[in-house]
Amino acid sequence: MITDYFWDFDGTLFNTYPRMTRAVLRGLEAFGISAEYSWILQNMKVSLATAAKAVEERYGIKADQVVGGYRFHAEDEGIESIIPYNGASDALRAVVESGGKNYLYTHRNITALQTLDFYGIQNLFHDAITAEDGFPAKPAPDALIHLIKKHSLCQQSCVMIGDRPIDLEAGERAGMQAVLFDPEEFYIDYPAKYRFTSFSSLLDELK
Repeated sequence: MITDYFWDFDGTLFNTYPRMTRAVLRGLEAFGISAEYSWILQNMKVSLATAAKAVEERYGIKADQVVGGYRFHAEDEGIESIIPYNGASDALRAVVESGGKNYLYTHRNITALQTLDFYGIQNLFHDAITAEDGFPAKPAPDALIHLIKKHSLCQQSCVMIGDRPIDLEAGERAGMQAVLFDPEEFYIDYPAKYRFTSFSSLLDELK
C-alpha cells in the first residue's frame, strides 16, 4: 500500500513549461535569435540541458550561454504564471485525508516553496527538497534516500511521481515505485509501469 508520495514540481504539479520556454526565448533575444516557441518547448520537456544543446547545434550559441540567459530571465514573470494542473491540489489533499504524506523533490529553487504558499497548499507537504539543499540532480537518488532515512520510511510504501524519465529513474534507484505523469503523451514510448494523463484517476490507479 502506498502511503508516502514524492512529487516533482515542474511539469508534474505545475505546468511551468510555457513560462520556462518564454524565459529561454527572452535569453536568446540578446543574441538576436528568434527561435520557434514550439521547438524550444519540445526540447524543454526533455530538459533545459537538452534545449540548450539543441540551440547550440542550430545557432552556434554555447549551451552554457543559453542556460545563463534562461536563468537571467527565469523569474521575469510572477508566481501567478506558475499554473497548477487541474486536480493537483485535490490529489494532494486526498493523500493527506487518507492518512498519507506528501513530499516535494524538485530541482527548482526556493520559488517552489513560495509557489506552494501562494496557492495555499504548502501545509499539505510533510517535507521538501529544493535546489538549495544541494543534492545531486536526478536521476541520482540521493535526495530521496535522504528523505527515506530522515523519516524512517518503508521504501515499498513510497512512490515517486514525475513527468520525465529522470524522475522515475531517481525513484526506482531509491527503491521506490515510480509513476509517470504524461498529460500530453510526450513519453508514449517510455516503458513506465504506471502512468496517468490527468489527476482525476491517479489515486485510484495507484491503489
